[in-house]
Amino acid sequence: MTVTPYDAGGAYAVGANWLGGANIISGIIIGLVVAEMFTFIVRRNWVIRLPDSVPASVSRSFSALIPGFIILSIMGIISWGLAHYGTHFHQIILDSISTPLASLGSVVGWAYVIFTSLLWFFGIHGSLALAALDSGIMTPWALENVSIYTEYGSVEAALAAGKTFHLWAKPMLDSFIFLGGTGATLGLILAIFIASRRADHRQVAKLALPAGLFQINEPIIFGLPVIMNPVMFIPFILIQPILAAITVTAYYLGIIPPVTNIAPWTMPTGLGAFFNTNGSIAALLLALFNLAVATLIYLPFVIISNKAQTEIDKEESEEDIANALKF
Repeated sequence: MTVTPYDAGGAYAVGANWLGGANIISGIIIGLVVAEMFTFIVRRNWVIRLPDSVPASVSRSFSALIPGFIILSIMGIISWGLAHYGTHFHQIILDSISTPLASLGSVVGWAYVIFTSLLWFFGIHGSLALAALDSGIMTPWALENVSIYTEYGSVEAALAAGKTFHLWAKPMLDSFIFLGGTGATLGLILAIFIASRRADHRQVAKLALPAGLFQINEPIIFGLPVIMNPVMFIPFILIQPILAAITVTAYYLGIIPPVTNIAPWTMPTGLGAFFNTNGSIAALLLALFNLAVATLIYLPFVIISNKAQTEIDKEESEEDIANALKF
């Protein structure tokens, strides 16, 4: 708050525009710097020490006084100095980091779409590994979309006023691409029900279906498995870019509206698209269409996986399996 300008339309107040999603990056930087400053001061014992007879809760509150005073003083000086030049910390970060990244637009979206599934295939949680793109860029884009929609009341009114919406807002990916989770694995589950004749695969699909309906795909990814499975590499990696291409095309053709709401990411396929676009039937239908596309892409690979697993089972005798389990 010390480095946030107290000026909102000429009034002495904190502008909400500097505390919203667009300034997540500056918030992260401030949090990291302040924590390091506090640790630096405490480690050098620049704190008030009270006798052991004083309760620990009281002692801790006093020990934070000097570090807090030093940090607030430094931040206040920085804020005053920047204000002297007509700017402030949030604006500098926005101009130097957020704006250049945001200007990449589709590059950020495509990178997220491609690398989440690629990382997951090798056992790395793609969404967590790329959390900076999510929380730092695409979620703020979603918040900006919601803010514009709230201000003007409709997409048409906002566009007429010269406003633009971000296509690659995070809820768009949850609604049209991550159907059942990374790799659109709800399509894989449906493909197993349609084409698989293996009882073990179908059992895994049955167990994974309830979670998959709510965008959680660890049961199918680890249970089938998909991770490090060479047969599933091609569909798992390619499905997301294909669904993204379909979605982008539909958006620019005016078939679906932009994301103007933020529903929980666990919203089932179709419903998430419906609520994230404030009730667009076209968005719901596109999400279901994308799910059908994902299912069709997975179908031949499910059949290949069945055949490959059958051959593996034939080659491995019970004696081989028993020997492999010996220590």
